[in-house]
Amino acid sequence: MQHQEIVELSGSRSVWSINRRTGLERGITMAELAAEYAHTIRGLFSEPVDVVGISTGGGIALQLALDHPQLVRRLVLVSSAYRLSDHGRLVQRRIAEFLRDGHPRTAAGLFLSNTGATRATRAILALAGRLAPRIVVGREDADLLVTLDAEDTFDLSDRVENVEAQTLVIGGGKDRFYTAELFADTARRIPGATLTIYPGAGHIGTQGNRRLVRDILEFLEAPGVSDPGTA
Repeated sequence: MQHQEIVELSGSRSVWSINRRTGLERGITMAELAAEYAHTIRGLFSEPVDVVGISTGGGIALQLALDHPQLVRRLVLVSSAYRLSDHGRLVQRRIAEFLRDGHPRTAAGLFLSNTGATRATRAILALAGRLAPRIVVGREDADLLVTLDAEDTFDLSDRVENVEAQTLVIGGGKDRFYTAELFADTARRIPGATLTIYPGAGHIGTQGNRRLVRDILEFLEAPGVSDPGTA
């Protein structure tokens, strides 16, 4: 989510935007990343919070909800599921290879092209990535490579049924990193979860959809939750 969407979410609640730390050790896992987030949440809040996770952040949020259920009141997964699609995993491996080989323009172009929903959009995004790679993949960002490696082995398909928090899964019908089928299966396996699909949206289109903030707020503000905070 960009700054504007975060501001819109904060209309009736406190919103904390938490990102991964810098200087990640090679070989760190999604579970270890989630444990670091758990440590931060414990330090900031005395009660369970609503957690919104986007893309890779959604994977960490799902891991958090499973490993530290006492910290998560409600869970929202945006453009995320219990694992990457086969295509998404292959693309991220290729991105990591390009970065390690010193080809950030190719890596950025490949990433952005796969966030689009149509062939024309993907072509435009690929060009944008090649023209401005630092905006997409940073400058020799070792932490990005570590995170890509962590997500490569991420798969909670054998545990997702154990999520205790009320959950909303939001995804694009044309998302190439996860797929509509994975969003639906994630929601189906989580007890009582709600699924929202934006039919024509790709990975990035879901995050920019004008319905997104409204759908998240309607879920978080539904009866049963009072005075919530969001991490």
